[in-house]
Amino acid sequence: MSENCVVDYYNQIASQYDESRFGNSYGQFIDRQERWVLDNLKIDAATCLDLPCGTGRLSNYAAVGADASEAMLDEARKRFPDHHFLQADATQTGFSDASLQTILSFHFLMHLDADTVQKVMHEMHRLLLPGGRWICDIPSRQRRRLTSRQPEAWHGNTSMDVQQMRQLTQGLFEIQSVHGVMLMPVHRMPKSLRPSLCSLDFRAANLPLLRPLSSYLIFELKKI
Repeated sequence: MSENCVVDYYNQIASQYDESRFGNSYGQFIDRQERWVLDNLKIDAATCLDLPCGTGRLSNYAAVGADASEAMLDEARKRFPDHHFLQADATQTGFSDASLQTILSFHFLMHLDADTVQKVMHEMHRLLLPGGRWICDIPSRQRRRLTSRQPEAWHGNTSMDVQQMRQLTQGLFEIQSVHGVMLMPVHRMPKSLRPSLCSLDFRAANLPLLRPLSSYLIFELKKI
């Protein structure tokens, strides 16, 4: 995977990203459930970094946003003109050691290869205060095994289960909580039914036996 390839891709689609990904009932289904998780985790925006922030979709939970794509940052600045946004590589951000209480990383790790995931983990650990939290999501490996999804080069190709996350974060983070997002095959459901089923799906996705089969897993990781 070329990091330049990823950045170029998002530079090209930045102006259409919000509408194409979250301007429809499928994207809104995911967005609503992600926000339910974040609201429950009681984030202090004043000490939180949204990395990568993309177009700023979740930047109301953070005081600062960073992304490698300047075009995505331009969209984020339009959404939150009073926020501070800057361009940064997630493996070498340039932020000070132990300077943040919380970092959000959504729809990101799934695009990275194993080596890059490790580099990002070490950088997040460096940035956080002792006991600080890294809240990140990734597609569920167990859910992927049930589907016929074919690999798409770098795009969304990385998945993980709880055991794999525990192994990768050993010595860096402790798993504080795991949350499921989108259990039902929403793309196969009538669009008119999606809003009314969102809450039911969220509750089902967070039943202990069903959570591993959710489309995405959100991890609350505490710095050791």
